[in-house]
Amino acid sequence: MNRQSLPSQRGFTLIELMVVIVIMGIMASLVLLNIGGVDQRKAMQAREVLLLDLQRILREANDQARVLALETKAATDVSPFQYSVVEYQINPENTDFRLNSTPQKWIPYTEFKTQTLPDHVSFQVQLLDQRYENAQNRDLTAQDAPKLIWLGNGEVKPVRIQFYLDNNEVGSAIEIDHLGKIVDEE
Repeated sequence: MNRQSLPSQRGFTLIELMVVIVIMGIMASLVLLNIGGVDQRKAMQAREVLLLDLQRILREANDQARVLALETKAATDVSPFQYSVVEYQINPENTDFRLNSTPQKWIPYTEFKTQTLPDHVSFQVQLLDQRYENAQNRDLTAQDAPKLIWLGNGEVKPVRIQFYLDNNEVGSAIEIDHLGKIVDEE
């Protein structure tokens, strides 16, 4: 008997293909989770940097008896979220003593450089309920005044700060009480 051997056809079985697809799916999901994890870590690092900055600003305001405030700049299509510090000063050059007026304004605090947060990371400053019945200076208490102000005498306008990554909360809220104590429950 003359048997001709058929050429063996080698290929992948359906089971082998399914195993490869499952492995590739697992690897792809790990990569995606890791990318999200990197963004989350960057947001948490930015939060830690802000905590250190808040402590530094409180020290400088109290040590130098300066009125300092946190100023934020929302993210745009071309620039990420930023924050800086401004100082409240009386401008003696524009003082008109006849009208008994002293123009006052917020100017950049040169000892603190502007901080830029990673892409898609931001924070929101919310005033805590505080009454200022006896306050005379509307520049510090008006609606358009900065929300977080260190008064240079050991007092602070109490606020709550919440970090966000793509509109999702990151970490717990940071609270600053009227004496400047920073409460971070992380």
